[in-house]
Amino acid sequence: MANSVRGGGSNAADIGLALYQTLRTNGSSVPAKAAAALGLTEAEAEAGWRELEELGLIRPGDTADVVDPVEPDTALIELLARQRASLRRQRDELTSMVTAAESLMERYRPAVMRENAEIEVELVTKDHRRRQFLRDFDATITESASWMHPGPLPSSEVLAGSLTADNALIARGIKVRAIYGQSINSAPRQRKYLSDLTAAGVDVRLAPQVPFDLLMADTHSALVLANPDDPSGPAVVVRGPALVRSYVAMYEDCWLRSVPYSANVGNGLDTGNELTEQHRTTMRLLANGLTDERIARKLGVSLRTVSRLVSEIMRYLEADSRFQAGVLAAAHGLI
Repeated sequence: MANSVRGGGSNAADIGLALYQTLRTNGSSVPAKAAAALGLTEAEAEAGWRELEELGLIRPGDTADVVDPVEPDTALIELLARQRASLRRQRDELTSMVTAAESLMERYRPAVMRENAEIEVELVTKDHRRRQFLRDFDATITESASWMHPGPLPSSEVLAGSLTADNALIARGIKVRAIYGQSINSAPRQRKYLSDLTAAGVDVRLAPQVPFDLLMADTHSALVLANPDDPSGPAVVVRGPALVRSYVAMYEDCWLRSVPYSANVGNGLDTGNELTEQHRTTMRLLANGLTDERIARKLGVSLRTVSRLVSEIMRYLEADSRFQAGVLAAAHGLI
């Protein structure tokens, strides 16, 4: 037997079979003795003993140093019993996993989805989608509508439609507020629109500088431009109090820093010799290094208006250059 096992590159199964047959013939045996009877070293016999142990064909004998052979039928029955136990454990684990998944899907995930459903950001690139949002915007307002606009104003047709919508909101008992840049009050058409808004019941205020276009429905929805310097470009629709709350806070800050609109107040130096808030804002923007083009966008006015404002500032300060005007403005605490 030893020669047959060691002769031709025997594998673990061959060695295991030889060891098993030795145990069947000789009965309980010390593993080392059984291996030696076959002419195997301990290292050569190790794979065979592992094979017999995995198949359940050996078990500990009466003493700690010997092993007993197990009948193949008995080993098979025990193998099947272990497999059934393993399958039961897998079934229990699967049942537990399914229960956990159902709890996640049916209880916890919907709760998070409800929170996420209250927050939504949409980029609007099409004009018809923006018009649709404005219609939905008016329909969802229950308490207040607030907006601000740096200027310039859109066409008369657009203004007429906006005024009609404002009248409808006010008729429903909605509080409507509007903040415009002071430059809006610089031409007859613009002043007429502001007067019409005030007459309709809109609470209108003017601010030296309005940062960007903003439209808010109560505290749950807002519409802002994706690029404040591009009024005709895409807009961003923001829904959900968690996101709109910051816009509300910024609007309230602008509201407190603005002044109520009065149809009897002009916008230039024609009514007196003092600088207006628009002049002061222009000086601050000049001092910050902004070009006339950027100042015009910030104030919502034309380049010609910016040039006029700068000329009036220089005349007021009796300055010969913009640089000198900046120095004099700083010296007098005007910026």
